[in-house]
Amino acid sequence: MHADLRRRLPLVTVSAPFAGRVGGNQDFIADLTTLGGEEAIKSQPDAVPLQSLQASLDLSGFFIRENWRMAIIEGWGTCLMVFFLGSVSSTATTLTTPPLANVLFGALASWIGLSLFLYAAGPASGGHLNPAITMATFFAGLCTLPRAVLYIIAQAVGAIVGAYWLRLGLGEDNFFPNQWIPGCTVGELSPNPAPISVGQLFVLEYMYSQASIFLAFGAGLDPRNARTLGPAFSPIVVGLSLALGVVSSALVREGYTGLSFNPARCLGLMTAKGELQYHYVHWLAPMAAAIVNGLFYYFAPPYQRDRKRVFNML
Repeated sequence: MHADLRRRLPLVTVSAPFAGRVGGNQDFIADLTTLGGEEAIKSQPDAVPLQSLQASLDLSGFFIRENWRMAIIEGWGTCLMVFFLGSVSSTATTLTTPPLANVLFGALASWIGLSLFLYAAGPASGGHLNPAITMATFFAGLCTLPRAVLYIIAQAVGAIVGAYWLRLGLGEDNFFPNQWIPGCTVGELSPNPAPISVGQLFVLEYMYSQASIFLAFGAGLDPRNARTLGPAFSPIVVGLSLALGVVSSALVREGYTGLSFNPARCLGLMTAKGELQYHYVHWLAPMAAAIVNGLFYYFAPPYQRDRKRVFNML
């Protein structure tokens, strides 16, 4: 009976084209040579790489139901990821093994965790799960302003909800019991207390964010890697880039516990812990990195583009 019903009413998967899909390498954009592709960009300008600043700032996206649906998925995915990886981070702070072993444990969990969440969320929302990635795709012309705003709000709310669920499950005394959060806590509250200036923190966060965005774009968003990596392998490489960032930054100096890169994660965990020291840097540094990455993307795009047209877009 069910087979007969399926033959009579064929199921159509819900898959909206989106140039900013991480791990898709722009392989899931609208085909402008077809009538359907032309219709898609009328309602979703970022179904293809955006060709003008006006298209990027088009506010009509706030009234598109699909953007809200995908933002909700982003929020839910971020909530679950913060809960899962937050529990790993909380556990890592209690281990008595050597610091390098703890870092490798966190890096491995980050690699596996992020890769799996990208596989799960990529087809549904683009798999950003991180305001830094959303900001980077916006400034690179792969995401409209309305989608970026909705995604970032959803990611922030989702991260806070996920962090409070973790605190509720562990109990307040077992939620980061040593009072520091890897990748978020700095200065005198870190496991190796040492003063760190706002300027030093910004420089570290900016450069680690810049490198992480560069790797994420190259592995997960560059159409020239669609054949060599593609959606089957790109999420693994993007996850590996996060693991590299964890290993390279976690022990780089006293008073610094490693790159944040995901402002929503730190917002959620630090809010649930009740300590937001220097948290604004976790947002400003990735935003600055996203802007610089966007400039590079405009002046050296993966597609052929008239140089005069590039200057007109700025």
